[in-house]
Amino acid sequence: MADSLRANAKPDKGRHDLMIDAQPKRVGAGGIPLPPSRHAPARALSIVDRGRPHPIAIAGAGDFVCRDAGPADAEAVLHDPALSLYCLDHDQRRALFVRTTPGVDLTAQPFLFQAQFEHAESLLAVPYEVLHELAARAPFDPSRVVMLYSTGRCGSTLLVRAMAEAGGLTGLSEPDVLTQLVTVDDPERTDLAVTCLRLLCSTMGGRPVVVKPRSFVVELAETLSAAMPEAHTVFLHREPLPWARSSARAFADYDPALSDDPAGMQDGLGVIIPMISAYRARKGRLLSASEVLACQWVSQMVRALALRHRGARLFAIRYEDVTADPQRVMSELFGFCGLSAPGDLGGLLGRDSQEGTTLSREAAGQRIGSLDEAEFTAAVAELWGMTL
Repeated sequence: MADSLRANAKPDKGRHDLMIDAQPKRVGAGGIPLPPSRHAPARALSIVDRGRPHPIAIAGAGDFVCRDAGPADAEAVLHDPALSLYCLDHDQRRALFVRTTPGVDLTAQPFLFQAQFEHAESLLAVPYEVLHELAARAPFDPSRVVMLYSTGRCGSTLLVRAMAEAGGLTGLSEPDVLTQLVTVDDPERTDLAVTCLRLLCSTMGGRPVVVKPRSFVVELAETLSAAMPEAHTVFLHREPLPWARSSARAFADYDPALSDDPAGMQDGLGVIIPMISAYRARKGRLLSASEVLACQWVSQMVRALALRHRGARLFAIRYEDVTADPQRVMSELFGFCGLSAPGDLGGLLGRDSQEGTTLSREAAGQRIGSLDEAEFTAAVAELWGMTL
């Protein structure tokens, strides 16, 4: 058996990776011994190498080349603050937790998945069966969770920072395990989504949590809202044309595949935004960059409307209203989430919450996006017609 593996590669069906019978003693809260798990043990993995296609690629098991370091105690994910859920290795039916450098506050980072990747010192692989067991026992109160969905490029990262600093919440900005689940076509997806969310939130020291996933995760909003109706659901959006201009600048040339393999890129995007595949089939050709953006914006708005039509308790915010009257809008948001009215937010809301990343105002301002505004506007109108 090879002693290292790149977990994003297709599994070899003829072998059973890293399965060793020996299990460490399991100890629960208060040092009370727990009965041995009837499932395969968790595995400690040491990092041999790491790499990602580009800085905002969706997190995956293939981000790390690892060597098996023996059996480990899965209970650690419930009490060790250095461990956090990074991604799923769905082919191997296990979740990967990263152990990050002591002293690094992941909740203070603009993007959780990037900070986890950069500061990871080792990994812990936990089989799905054990993962579900742990989540079922983890302390979790969905009424203390805010799910902040958005179209992206609308101030959502800043909103998380404001709720953390002024509202006393713990902010989780873009945990990519949820992004991964958008791509999973499996009956277990709902259970996995709830399990992952429970484990992400329950390890935050008992504080209320605001979870701001990537914009694509609005595809799971109905599923999560139905499973956790007590959670506070918020949707932040922006008018289509200003959003498209900002998106075109921010994401210009971030992935070489945009120009090298546009068909492959649209195949991949069509998995996380099904409207792209549907519109491409309707057109019978590759979509332009402007048409892809139109699909993304309309799809996310449609998902938010579906939440409201289903009767979910939803607080919707326009970016334009936040910029025009931030104190009023934030006071209303805090009230919806059961928080005390915030103090003066002027200084906080003027910051660049993505400073130091590839999506900061400075970095985005140096890129020139390609947007055919007339084509984008026409596609938005056509797509709305398709959904009505």
